[in-house]
Amino acid sequence: MAAPDYLRRCAPLLLIAFCGLCPAQTRTLLHHQLEALGEHPQQAQIAALLATPAQGLDPTQFDVATPGGRGRVSLTSLFSAQAGSWPFEPFVSSGLFRVIADYQAHHPQALLLDDGSLSLEQLAKALNDPRILKPHKDGYLLSYPLLIGPRGALLVEDQHLYLNSRAGAALINRGQLVLRRARLQSWAGEQSQLAAKPFRPFIMAWAGSFTLIEQSQLARLGYNAHLARGLTSRRSAQQPAATPPARVLIRASELREMASGVELHDSLALIEDSQFSELQQYGLDLSASRVGIARNRISDIRNHSGIRLRDGSAGLITDNLIGNVGKAAIEAQLQGGALALQNNRIGGTGASAIVLTGSPQQPAEGLLVAGNLIGNSQGSGIDGQHIGRALIIDNRISGNPEYAIRIRNEPPLPGEISLLGNQLGNVGKAMIHLQGVNRLLLGGNHYLGLASQQHILDGDLLPVQSLLLETTLKHGCVAQLDLLAEQQPNAPLQRAPRCGESI
Repeated sequence: MAAPDYLRRCAPLLLIAFCGLCPAQTRTLLHHQLEALGEHPQQAQIAALLATPAQGLDPTQFDVATPGGRGRVSLTSLFSAQAGSWPFEPFVSSGLFRVIADYQAHHPQALLLDDGSLSLEQLAKALNDPRILKPHKDGYLLSYPLLIGPRGALLVEDQHLYLNSRAGAALINRGQLVLRRARLQSWAGEQSQLAAKPFRPFIMAWAGSFTLIEQSQLARLGYNAHLARGLTSRRSAQQPAATPPARVLIRASELREMASGVELHDSLALIEDSQFSELQQYGLDLSASRVGIARNRISDIRNHSGIRLRDGSAGLITDNLIGNVGKAAIEAQLQGGALALQNNRIGGTGASAIVLTGSPQQPAEGLLVAGNLIGNSQGSGIDGQHIGRALIIDNRISGNPEYAIRIRNEPPLPGEISLLGNQLGNVGKAMIHLQGVNRLLLGGNHYLGLASQQHILDGDLLPVQSLLLETTLKHGCVAQLDLLAEQQPNAPLQRAPRCGESI
């Protein structure tokens, strides 16, 4: 990737000092130092970042061999508190046991598949019990919770599997669950209203498991309860520390009418070319996970964000179309690993389009926000808080009532924010608002659709707005601005140099 012109321009050193006041209770004097750089110091790193395909997530990690041999099927009694009951214990308070007890006349039982693989047809023949699994409409109806053991695999291929909401059906995976060209949905009988507290079947993937959903459809799964919102992964405290994370691969599939599309904790997830729509909580909710999310369409999210990343989740989110969501399109909370948001198209959000949040003790680091098209959000285009290091480059942002880009660090944080080559316009407030940013690299940005008396730069940048704009727009330089606390004010220089000129 060739470096943009604004990264190749040269300029001498410019020092600017001014007397600015912090909040009145402290009245600390601020000192700005502005340098017109010979070249962008991260030019090589930018090219490498933009060319990185998966930010460390290796697709071969999802190449998993299906267990050999014919699987063994048995029934196991469910207990809420005894050795070996941990795969079911989280659902005691979520209503699963109550619904099972309403359907099963005896002590609640679950179906166990282990020690090999079975297709849906093979499972039905092995059971030969219509109370548990029977032909139904154009497929099969499962009426017991199914636990896939650590050496087992359920293969649902070219089939339609219904999960009985009135019986407490659910898929709990410790081994392998494979859906290929399949349809999986809840079924509540002729009446859509359940007699008791609302319950809908769900998929749970524990650490060490592998879940594949390929060219398949999932619908009407999950409800707003712990680990039961649709397709969920988690690590149990009862599992050995050496147990690898759950792996989830979703490709060319459709997930709709669910509480959340996926809710993954401590997982490896590759989600590609799929559609997530008509969801209540989140499209993708990812915690402490490494992810690759590419070329998906995420829309009609009622309450929250299209994609939420929490607790150090890292990876690549690229080429997704995200719109009509209740809050942000992409929300990264307490992000700690390398995270790249590239070439996404975002519109129609109920809050700021991209929200990036660290903490004063652990600022967000390693952020790349590049090539995104952002429009018509109900907040700012990019809104960051407690951000240490971020590269925001070549984005197009317009049609927002707040700011195009806003970053707030209270208290001020060490680090570096790069804003390069962005096209910003038609926003309600200033184009760029920065507060408490230790170092800013600014250049190559275009500002369109300015209203009368509207600031381009705001916050800590307002006192040196004219000199910054003259340096970056008139002379085409890349400006490096350092914010320092000083005890004595210095009078500002009144002129920005031309590139190549010394003063």
